[in-house]
Amino acid sequence: LHRHEWTAEEGSINGGWVGPYQGIVQCNTFIADFQQLDYPSFGLTEADKADHIGQLRTLRAWYYLFLIDFFRHVPISTDNVTVVDQSTPQEVFEFIEKELKESLPGLPLIAKTGRFNQAGAAALLARLYLNAEVWIGENRYADAKKVAQDIIDGVYGSFSLDPDYRGPFCDGLTERRSPENIWVFPHARNIYEFGWMYDAFMHYQARYSLDNPRGGWNGIHLSPSRDLKGNLYSYKLGSPYEKFSDDDFRKQPFRTTPTAYEGFFLIGQQYAFDYDKGYGFTDEKILGTEEWNNQPLHYVDQVGRFSEGTEGLAKGSHVETGEENSGVRFIKFPWLPDSKGLFMNNHVAEIRLSEMYYIVAECLFREKDIAGAAKMLDAVRKRNFPESKWAEHSYEQNLSKLTEDEFVDELGREFLGERHRRTDLIRWNRFGEEWWDKPKDTRDNTVYPIPARALNANPLLEQTTPGF
Repeated sequence: LHRHEWTAEEGSINGGWVGPYQGIVQCNTFIADFQQLDYPSFGLTEADKADHIGQLRTLRAWYYLFLIDFFRHVPISTDNVTVVDQSTPQEVFEFIEKELKESLPGLPLIAKTGRFNQAGAAALLARLYLNAEVWIGENRYADAKKVAQDIIDGVYGSFSLDPDYRGPFCDGLTERRSPENIWVFPHARNIYEFGWMYDAFMHYQARYSLDNPRGGWNGIHLSPSRDLKGNLYSYKLGSPYEKFSDDDFRKQPFRTTPTAYEGFFLIGQQYAFDYDKGYGFTDEKILGTEEWNNQPLHYVDQVGRFSEGTEGLAKGSHVETGEENSGVRFIKFPWLPDSKGLFMNNHVAEIRLSEMYYIVAECLFREKDIAGAAKMLDAVRKRNFPESKWAEHSYEQNLSKLTEDEFVDELGREFLGERHRRTDLIRWNRFGEEWWDKPKDTRDNTVYPIPARALNANPLLEQTTPGF
């Protein structure tokens, strides 16, 4: 996947098909059930019925957004009995748009955690319009801007940017709810656990440094910013950690504090959790267990077989040549102390108001209104810097900095780890460019192939992706 060498037999590609359709099947089932229920006999109203069905139609549309993005030509299934063939991207687009427009008025302005409100449905419309030029060849940026601006202006409910850069990622930990979060995935230990999101990034020894009852799988880290000699890579894309300014609060090494935590990354020497204070670290160094067994565990923003000396470094820097300390670890969705009952209890923001600001900014940028785009971006970005440093980082005060490349980098910083990057790079015509351990694409990889297993399961399907 990293090198864009996938085939129609790839398990991950199949997962991108099966996952959304599993959700769609569930939505279809409940919609059919709810449509047959006599709501007044349960002490509920017809308005409740419209809300519940609207919630499900909106959720189903969210799943279809993945499918049109990944595959374009997909079946539109609204029941779980009829086997249907593929619809065109235009038909899928129009189906999503219709579902959202019809459902939105019946949704509440304020919804329970995990449920759609009007702003959530409107935000999906904004995403649909923002990507229309790629998905169906129609420029709908004006529509995207209008819907996103309406959300900002409170047409679909009252939301505001969180003044704290950590705020959107802390819902569920306390009674506080981020005013920025429009739709979140409920997350609570032993109830709705996103274990993979925690485990994939963390080292086996993380239980000792972060105060939790489980170590990680040590399987994923950020793409490296530096080569084997410690020099910054020159690729325009990638190097996510070093795309953050040293003045940016988010770039701080992660640590818990008496009241919260700081930073989005684990880098450098890892230390034991301080149980006496109940936060932070002691001076005790955490040790490695594999290549660096019984040696200090020190995360580096590089990938290579450093433990093997010259012979190991000769193997180069590749996906296959990582070690247990390779790469910066991502902890934007924080691992907080289990001893305080906080571990795995934070909700996960799926739609944030900041995304609407960035959608408006992108549309303005495409209209050549750079100053207008800078204003929208800065409204979000200001919380990431000390007041004393803001002037040198503000786009409004340094308008020449806001180039197209910088805009793409800024999207990467703000939405790192929030599943935006592939779609953004495709929209900005950069998905096929080179980055660490990936040469420039020699084929169009912007649309995944229809999975072989899906073709085998449904005789009405055809391989519609060119090159496969």
